[in-house]
Amino acid sequence: MNIACIGGGPAGLYLGILVKRSAPEHDVVVYERNRPADTFGFGVVFSDATLGHLAAADPESHEQITAEFARWDDIEIHVGGEVLRSTGHGFCGLERRKLLEILQTRAKALGVRVEFEREIKSLSEISADVVVACDGVASWVRDTLAPELKPHVEVRSNKFVWLGCTVPYGAFTFIFKETPHGLFRVHAYRYHDEGSTFIVECREDTWRAAGLAEATEDQTVAILERIFAAELAGHHLIKNRSIWRNFPTVRCGKWHAGNVVLVGDAAHTAHFSIGSGTKLAMEDAIALRDELLRSPLAGDIPAALAAYEARRRPEVEALQAAAQASLEWFEGTERYLRMAPVELTYSLMTRSLRVSHASVAKRDPHLARGVEKLLAATVGIAVDPPPPPTALPFALGPHRTPSRIAVAAAPGDEAPVAMGAAAAAGAGLVVTPTLTPQALATDIAAAGWSRMIEDVHSKGALVAVKLGTVGNVGASDAMSAAIQRAGIAGFDLLILDPGEDVTATEALPATLEVARALWRATAGSPAPRWIGAVVHDKPAARAAVVGHTAQLVRAGADIVWVSSRGDGSARLPAAPLADRLRNELRVATCVVGDDALLPDLDAAVAAGRADLVLVDRMPAGARRA
Repeated sequence: MNIACIGGGPAGLYLGILVKRSAPEHDVVVYERNRPADTFGFGVVFSDATLGHLAAADPESHEQITAEFARWDDIEIHVGGEVLRSTGHGFCGLERRKLLEILQTRAKALGVRVEFEREIKSLSEISADVVVACDGVASWVRDTLAPELKPHVEVRSNKFVWLGCTVPYGAFTFIFKETPHGLFRVHAYRYHDEGSTFIVECREDTWRAAGLAEATEDQTVAILERIFAAELAGHHLIKNRSIWRNFPTVRCGKWHAGNVVLVGDAAHTAHFSIGSGTKLAMEDAIALRDELLRSPLAGDIPAALAAYEARRRPEVEALQAAAQASLEWFEGTERYLRMAPVELTYSLMTRSLRVSHASVAKRDPHLARGVEKLLAATVGIAVDPPPPPTALPFALGPHRTPSRIAVAAAPGDEAPVAMGAAAAAGAGLVVTPTLTPQALATDIAAAGWSRMIEDVHSKGALVAVKLGTVGNVGASDAMSAAIQRAGIAGFDLLILDPGEDVTATEALPATLEVARALWRATAGSPAPRWIGAVVHDKPAARAAVVGHTAQLVRAGADIVWVSSRGDGSARLPAAPLADRLRNELRVATCVVGDDALLPDLDAAVAAGRADLVLVDRMPAGARRA
């Protein structure tokens, strides 16, 4: 089998190494347009888990790579004049130039042909059984085969520049620097004894205000050295094609067409804030080697490429989902600056939604306990150890839920019984199925719900009624009567749900404003009962969803129920939107978690992403404070 790799970065070199190591009879050639010593960027990062994969795939290169590592277990956060340190993370940094030297030497020793200063511009220039596109984020191969591969490239809003510096950081370091121009974020990590990567990120308006829009590389270095003079403490920044860019998130409908296959950034990208570009590329190479050489697929190239994609896509998409959540956190860091430093640190550490509260408690118990104590103090609880986040009460208007967990009853005649059972199991709030106004069309119906409410209240929980607004735009007579009866029946919270009906969604602010007046008129106490609305996430139109929610808040929404279909690759897929709405619009949020696990629900509350979490049933281990 003849294999041709377009691009001599880590992916192409590592694939050649792995193929020749396992089956030296195959021919592998790597075409690289640059010279051997040319490289751009500074350091690369590997986690302990990734190192295990590299050790199994090629122990020889693994040994050489790990011998050059700078290692750290801590993450340091500089914010608001304080420095916080989180422990137990386990990462390694390596100079990119050194990584390429190791892989180039190893590839040559195994018989991989590497042709430097050979730029391939057309697939017609190559005759091979398999063509591997390792040509990076701006892949021309991907563009050439776009009709088959169906790529989608989303260019994000923040500006960033990749620099080096002479500070030998002892921990992975995040710096959040407020300036007259705006907030700068720094991602810094050591890659050898005397050097570190220093990535600077900011919003476009900050970038322009600081005079960076027209700056040359040298001017960029000078401006940033002035801004970070205190943090650099006499050290210097280093340029290497340090051009300001916007991060492109690359996704493809397919990773292969005919005998051509994409690997690494050509197929998919993950934001640098989780440091996984090189990791993904080299793990792609491992999987591709396995499938190309696997019997009985050996020789059946299309089947092998399909098997490679099927194996890698779920893991890649899960990591891309985590990277997307992390990217969005850094795009909106300004909204978190009002948090206490320990809460901001916790939010940062769990931003990918892959780190649960139990994981934080295991890695860094000091951070977990610190956040728990802070949250407990805000609701007047001072016990040691503090209760877990979801066990804490929450002030819901004039009432107080005994915990942060809300349980949604399934539709059907057994809903009232299920709601009572959820209250008995420890739910803080139980929620009706989405009701039509007809479900509260008579006083008899309202009386039936009233008996259920009394039962739930006797078990310590509150009760929310969720009313569908489809076909009831602007609060029809039937809807108005249902709202009044819901108030008389004794529901503690009213939630309006437009479903996914476009007309009902567009009219929801007006509907909510009318409903709010009716709902509060039925209150039996001086303090008005809360009203809220369901918001359905649309990641491709996130700004429009935020704008719509802002209208709901202006119309009087006290709480927003946030749901998201997700794609199965992210835990709590509604959490990023709930986070943004809560911390940007300053509105209470409830994140729909369906069957999420308790440690993930605890993390959502502890990180300030949600005030309540909505599930189908009480999670194992959940309790009230």
